[in-house]
This record gives sequence, C-alpha cells and structure tokens, in this order.
Amino acid sequence: MLWTMVELSATVFDCFMFVEFPTQYLGWKYGTEKKSFMGFVFGFMTILLTTLVLNRFTLFESKVGYLYTIIIVVYGIFFLNGSIFEKLIAASIINGLKLIISVSLITLFNYLSNYEIVELITYRGLLRLLLILADKAVFFYLTRMILRIQKKNKFALSLTEWLAIFGVFIMSFLAAVLVFDLIMIYPKSNQNDWIAILVVISLIIINILSYYIFITISARNKEKFEYSLKELQLTEQEKSIKEIKASYEEVRKLRHDMKNYVQCAIALLHNEKAEEAKSYLESLLNNKMTFGNQVVFTDSDVLNAVLNSKISLCKQQGISVKYQVSGNVSAIAELDLSILLGNLLDNAIEACLNTDDRKIDLKIYEDRNYLIINIDNSIKESVLSKNPQLISTKEDKLKHGFGTLSIKDIVNQYNGMVNYYEENGHFISDIWLMIPA
Repeated sequence: MLWTMVELSATVFDCFMFVEFPTQYLGWKYGTEKKSFMGFVFGFMTILLTTLVLNRFTLFESKVGYLYTIIIVVYGIFFLNGSIFEKLIAASIINGLKLIISVSLITLFNYLSNYEIVELITYRGLLRLLLILADKAVFFYLTRMILRIQKKNKFALSLTEWLAIFGVFIMSFLAAVLVFDLIMIYPKSNQNDWIAILVVISLIIINILSYYIFITISARNKEKFEYSLKELQLTEQEKSIKEIKASYEEVRKLRHDMKNYVQCAIALLHNEKAEEAKSYLESLLNNKMTFGNQVVFTDSDVLNAVLNSKISLCKQQGISVKYQVSGNVSAIAELDLSILLGNLLDNAIEACLNTDDRKIDLKIYEDRNYLIINIDNSIKESVLSKNPQLISTKEDKLKHGFGTLSIKDIVNQYNGMVNYYEENGHFISDIWLMIPA
C-alpha cells in the first residue's frame, strides 16, 4: 500500500509538471481565473488518466511520449497563448526532457548497481526510492532553469527555424527511446553500457547546444525586428513632420495674403458693390480660409496634422468619417500617438476601399486612467476568420508586416490593452493606453 502511494505520488507529480511547464512557458489565453483553472484541470486529468492507462500496458510509459505531445498541443490550442509551433516546441521540450532524464538516471543506476533495468523500475526498496527522488528533483530543477531563460529571452523565430528546432527535439526523443530499448534487450553488457552512457551524454550536449542556438537566433531576429520597427517609426515621424510643415505653410500663406483679401473687400464696399463683396467673401471663406481643410483641433499639433491628413484622404476616397476627440491626449507622447493612429487609420482606409458602404467612426476619449482609441470601419468580408493574427497579405511582408506589431509595441509601452473584433460587417480596433501618472 505504501509503495502504491509512492508510485502514484510520483505519477501525479510528473503529470502536474507536464501541464504546468507549457502553461508557464506560453501563458494563459484567457484572463479569467475560472477558465484558466478549468483548463489546467482538464489538461492535468487528461494526462493523468492517460498515464494510468499506459501503466497497465507498458513498463516505461515515457516511450510513448508522443501521446503526451498530442495532449499538450491540444490543451495549448484551447487554453494557451502562442503559435502552433510554440506549442509543439513546449510539448517537445517537456517530453524530451523527461525521457532523457529518466533514461540517463536509469542507465546510471543500472551501471552503478547490480540491478537490471526491469528490476530498477519494478523494485520496491531504497534504490528505487532514490531513483524516483533523483528523477523528480532533476526534472523540476531543469524545467525551472528553462523557464527562467525563456522569460528573459522571448523567442522570435521563422517557420524554418521552428521546424529545425522541433526536429532536433524529435530526433533526441527517438534516440533516447532506442537507447532504452538497447539496454532493455542487452542488459548488463559492458560494451552496451558504455555506448548507452555516451549516447545519453551526447543527447544532453546536443540539446543544450540546440537550445543555446535557439536563443541566439531568436535574439538576432528580435534585433532585426526592433531595427525594422524603429525604421517604421522614423518613417511615420517624417510623415507627421511633413504634414505639420504643410499645414504651417498654408497658414503662413493665408496670413501673408490676408491684407490683400481685406483690402479688396473694403474697395468693393466703398464702391457700393455689396453683393459683389458678399460673393467675394463667401468665395474667400470656402476656397482660401480652410486652414488646409483642418477639421480637428486638439492640444497636439502632431495629432492635428495626422488626423486632418487622414480625414482629408478619406474625403478624397469617398469615405464617410465621423470623429469625436476628447480627453487628455497630451498625456501620450506625440510620436507614439501619431504612429498608433497613422497605422490604425491606414488599415481602416485600406479596408474601406474594398466596400461599397465606406464608413469610418473614430473616437478618442478618456475613461478613468486610460486614453481609449476606438476605430470602427466597414469591411467587405470577415478579416479575423481568415487572418486571425492580422499578418500582412502584401507581397513585401518585410516592409508592410510591422504595422500591427508596431501598434502592439506602443500599447505595451503604456501597459495598455488592444482588442480587435468584428460586428455587423464592421471591423473594430479598441486600444486602451494607461495615462502616465
């Protein structure tokens, strides 16, 4: 009875780690505690029941670890963040790690003791207890180490790089299974013992080096991404400056010509040509005194320039625009706000051009400690159903793929939130930026 409890406790610990590691590695998809708890219980119970069933049919359930990989990936799809490749990597890491640790320790204990592999797994005594404790301690320590490394190095890899890393973990898993089969079929052979130990050590070194390469490649990719993001922000800044200069030139020109306009109107009135003076002033008001078609006035010149430029573009493209701007817009850095709105409005305008009912509704307002930007635009068909990650569909993805990432980067700077959803044939971008204290 006592050994049954020990073995069951070891199994429960392993199953808990199999769910806890990918959860910590990827993070919850849902913010609510209830959904997160239910998801964790689902993953844990599924793996526990699978393990208990496998224990009835196999001596070493880690050999069929691909079943655990499938369960973890399915669990990740429903409850965890990250792409499908990140979920595959998390599942492969925990499975491969568990198998390599178990095979390494069993091989070591087999070499140092007089017990066969089967005896080490089924034996009920001090040596078996030491093997269990060593296995769980190493397993726990290495998972904590990987999680610490992962939190300091958020991975950014291409599809080819993900596949390469995934391939390394899969090959390591298969090699560990072959080593275990070797020492099971040919027990207590000195030659095979040494071969098994060398293979296990090689697997450990290969996986450590692979993980290091994994981190290095990811760091370089992040540097490239940050460079492209800064390049995009610089481009947006240059556009904002040009728009401000254009507005300033129009105002300066208007001030310069104002004296001539007034003198002309006075001359008409002196000559008792009131109707002509009225027509002249109306023409002047409609055609000259438009302040560059400026319709939005806020405390920020940069924001004025960006919004008025985009609204003017919408009018040229036959897009109906409603806008409401209030709140403490000056609390957010002008450059960040101009990049954010520039990207959001560019996306909204592009989507509207494919529809017959071209409408954009822009709202900027303050709610508690947040500045909220809400943009509602008409769409021809669902965007999120076909492209939930909002990946650029343009040919030059290197140039055009950073708009959504730039928005997310700025939102993160202000500890904010971003949400995209669709409703009644409209695409809504809902951005919350925390106003700095």
